[in-house]
Amino acid sequence: MNQRRERLSKFLTLILRHKPDILNIELRDDGFVPLDELVKRMKKKKGFGWVSEDDIISIVESDIKGRFEIKTINGKKFIRARYGHSRALNIDIKYPQVQPDEVDYLYHGTRADVLPWILREGLKPMNRKYVHLSPSPEDAIIVAQRWRGKPVILKIEAKKFLEDGGKIFKASEKVFLAEFIPPQYIRIHKYGLY
Repeated sequence: MNQRRERLSKFLTLILRHKPDILNIELRDDGFVPLDELVKRMKKKKGFGWVSEDDIISIVESDIKGRFEIKTINGKKFIRARYGHSRALNIDIKYPQVQPDEVDYLYHGTRADVLPWILREGLKPMNRKYVHLSPSPEDAIIVAQRWRGKPVILKIEAKKFLEDGGKIFKASEKVFLAEFIPPQYIRIHKYGLY
């Protein structure tokens, strides 16, 4: 991804997940915003005058984590972040619930310095609505490397958690969500320690 597209992708994430007020734009309860309105307001921001609907659609279509979604509603295109919203935004997206026979383990990338707290308190969403989980250790490593400090990969006993009444939702092929993972379902995955 070239630098310009990467900046646009990060700005989209910021606006649609955390701070729509930067563009003075209001997200609907389901997180959607009119695509044409988003583009019009983005163009007014320094460094984004070049942005078109096609640029945004290209980013949505090429994003392997499925961060964004475009939907046509009453003949008009709308866009939203599919997951990762700040808790304060009060966005309500209905995700499919994962069943115990669909998954054995999920993984979570984090930093070594928070490990004692996680093993004692569990995984909490902090300033987001959900804890983000990955389907493989490799995906979790990519997440862990974004944080400063020594990365650690945690292995979540997802099947047991679900069998015990926990809930996990599938946001995309690469991202699973939970409101909370209690410590008894969390293990250190040795592959991720380095």
